[in-house]
Amino acid sequence: MKNILDIKKIEFDSIVVLILNNELNYTGKEVEPLWAFKNFNIQKDSIIAFNGSINVNIENMKDLKDIKEESKYGDILIKSSNAINFIVEHFDNPDLKMAYLRQRVLVSITREIIEETTNKRLKRSGDDLYYKDGKLSVCIACRGISSAKIHLGINVSNIGVPNYINTSSLEDLGMDINNKNNIINLMKDIATKYAEEMDKIEKDIRKTLPCL
Repeated sequence: MKNILDIKKIEFDSIVVLILNNELNYTGKEVEPLWAFKNFNIQKDSIIAFNGSINVNIENMKDLKDIKEESKYGDILIKSSNAINFIVEHFDNPDLKMAYLRQRVLVSITREIIEETTNKRLKRSGDDLYYKDGKLSVCIACRGISSAKIHLGINVSNIGVPNYINTSSLEDLGMDINNKNNIINLMKDIATKYAEEMDKIEKDIRKTLPCL
């Protein structure tokens, strides 16, 4: 992690955004509690965005249904050679239902921004995004002792994805993926919009009178 030097930080009252301009790969270990504090000294709610590969061993997977149904295909079931990734952490002791509701907010924001950026229509089914019949994303929410975590990954290309899944990518949507600024700007737009939404909710909570 010491080679991650090029970082853009955006502070909100209740949450911080980090955009990593250097490549970082997602292995599944990044959804462990306090990853942001261990690696970036962040001790508040956060969303961290980065570009790199996805390679998650079964031992690091959190979705038991996927493990049971897909373990016959090998030890690495979640993979992509080029993806953008978002790691979210919230410390307000949310239950798992709240974590999944926040996950849906993140996925819906992602859909909205990608559609605006590419002028292509996406479909959302639960926490998954699709372009035509191709799966564009992977996503999981989980809860630890001190925080809840979310991971969202979006295929930049279809290289290195599982051969038993019909996938799609930002490249399929017409994005020039060789222009690094396109990828960085998309990560920034999604992460910032999510942070704005969460921060606004915190402010709304603090201005609302109770029901009588």
